[in-house]
Order: sequence, then C-alpha cells, then structure tokens
Amino acid sequence: MKQKRREFLKLMGLGGAITLLPLDALRAATPTAVEDRAVYLSTSGGDNHDYYFSAFNAMGKVLYEQPLPGRGHDLGLRPNHVDVAAVERRPGLYGLIFDRHTGAVRAKLHCPEDRRFYGHAVYSNDGRHLYVTENDFEHARGVVSVWDAKDGYRRIAEFDSFGTGPHELHLMPGGERLAIANGGLQTHPDRDGRTPLNLDSMEPNLSIIDRRSGKLLHQAALKADWHQLSIRHLDIATDGTIATCFQYQGALNDQIPLVGLWVPGKDIRVIEAPDNVQYRMRQYCGSIRFDASNQVFGVSCPRGGIITFWDAKNFKFLTHIPVPDGCGIAATDRAGEFVGTSGVGSGWRMDAIRRKRVELPDDSLKKLHWDHHLRRIPA
Repeated sequence: MKQKRREFLKLMGLGGAITLLPLDALRAATPTAVEDRAVYLSTSGGDNHDYYFSAFNAMGKVLYEQPLPGRGHDLGLRPNHVDVAAVERRPGLYGLIFDRHTGAVRAKLHCPEDRRFYGHAVYSNDGRHLYVTENDFEHARGVVSVWDAKDGYRRIAEFDSFGTGPHELHLMPGGERLAIANGGLQTHPDRDGRTPLNLDSMEPNLSIIDRRSGKLLHQAALKADWHQLSIRHLDIATDGTIATCFQYQGALNDQIPLVGLWVPGKDIRVIEAPDNVQYRMRQYCGSIRFDASNQVFGVSCPRGGIITFWDAKNFKFLTHIPVPDGCGIAATDRAGEFVGTSGVGSGWRMDAIRRKRVELPDDSLKKLHWDHHLRRIPA
C-alpha cells in the first residue's frame, strides 16, 4: 500500500515533496497561521447565482458577506483608507466601493454606455485616483479610465491601454507608471461580451504608461508564433520585475509556455514547468502573486486544479499543490508563504520554500465559492 501511495504521488508530480499537515500540527508548522491577524478580501458566490464581496480571517472564518449585483472579479485597495474597489467580471457594468472593515457600500462607479469594465482596478499611491481597465468595444480598443476618489469617484479621464482586451494592471515602483496586461482579445457585448472575435489576429502585449499623461513608455510582446497567448494577469516586484501569466486560446495539446517574467529593459522571458505539471495547467492561469520576499511567486491554474510556485530569482519552477478549482492567492508577510482559496469552498496556507501546506480550519469558508482573486489587509 505504501509503495502504491509513493507511485501515486510521483505520478501526480508531487514526488513526496509536499508535506500535508494535520490540523493539530498547524501551530508548530506555520506559527503565522495562528498569529496572522490579517484579513483576506475576495469576491465569492453562492449556489443560486448569488454573489458577494466577502472577508475572512487567517483561520478561514468568514467575517461578512456583502451582496453584489453580479459576479465580481478583482479588488483594488485604497492606500491608508477603508475603501475597496470591486469591479464586475468582464464585460462588467458595475463598480462598487466598499468599507473594508464592515462591507458597507460607500460609493458606486457608473460605466459609460459605450464601455465595459474588465474586472481590475488599482489606486494611485496617494489614494487620490482609481484606475480601471475597460473595453471600448465599438473601436476594439483597450482603455484605462481614471476616477477621482476625493470627488465622489467622478470619472475624470481615460487613456489608451495600447492594446485590445486590457485586464490586470498595477503600479510600477515609484507609483508614476502603470503596467497593463493587454490580453489581445476583441469582444463585444452583442456577442455575450466574452466570446473572442479575433483569434487569428490577436496581438497581446504588456504596456507601461505614464499614469498622469497616458503616454506609452514601454511595450513588450511575445514572439509572433505565440500570438494566441493572452497576457491576462501580472504582479510586480519591488525591483520592477513583472511576473505575468497567460491563457492560451489554441489547442489543449499544443506545447506552449504559460508563465513569464519581464525585467526592465529586456524581453519577456518565459518559464515552463516539468511536462507533467505543464500539461496539468490546462493552458490556463488564473491569478499570480509575488511573496513577501519578491523571490517566489505563485500562479493558480483553476481549470487544471493546481497551484504552481516559481523561483523568480533563478527563473525556474519550484513546486505545485493540488487545489480543485483553486484560483485566489495572496502573499502573507512571511517569505515563500501564501494563502489561497478555491471555487469549491476551501482555503489553505502554503509555504513554497519549506514545501508545507495546511488547510484553513474554519468550516465557514465552505458555504461560498471563492473567486479568482484574493487581497490581504495586514492587521
């Protein structure tokens, strides 16, 4: 029986490297799991097409559930403030500003009729402006809209994203430049807003613009043979390195990379996992986050039911864990450690350096299906 178990672990790509710990080992293995007083924010859903903005603590106890008018996606945290921006999944019409402590609605964003929100938002470092990715669907053009948080979230400007289908965006170090993942997918609300209309002519790119003027400062793209690799999500290290992950629009059995790193002044450098893990990623990455040290990052693969971990310093794959429909990941304040959630109502804590994983013990997570992104608010 033990031999069969070792063979099973080897087949699954674990090779015995991951230690799954029982609940009573939680404190000894990862003391931050019980000492961590952070709150984790995400969007979630129930069993009857009901959707929520939700919060839970480090043990997995749900703190509140605020109803949403439709399925949410990512959250933007306003620095040194209670505001949290929740933007509807593409093609979205609503944007809501919540109180991070209570879940109460503080303001609403009204999407123009000729635009659709694309699920992601980020605040300027001073908290004055909120930037949201949008689709100018009549012109097949990506847009970054600008909202004045100090003036009732009035929409004051928009910039070209310099691509089609912009998705996640973040501030570069220093706070004056925006990095935007332009997925390259043309969509239109008359065609359900999600069906790609340009698979043969996709041109995904990573664009960096001046957040004040909207001027394009740099643009990086993958090689032409990989034009169907939609650049969807990204995270940025303190030195300006951008980790990005892709969603492939081609065949499942094509050999194609799904993770890349961009170092300022260079091209996007792709990284691949071992063949058995690469195949299990199912050509689809959902969320990406650097750890507290900026040396390790996690990439979720909800269609494949795994979370992968990567070494940013050495450009290589580290390990992975099985998480059915797992997508939301957030870094803790400990090097190599992440907290994550899944669409089947589970939560976990993973130390990717020490190869140790524990499940969040509170059962209240199980009543909701957790969405693609997760944000951590330190105590």
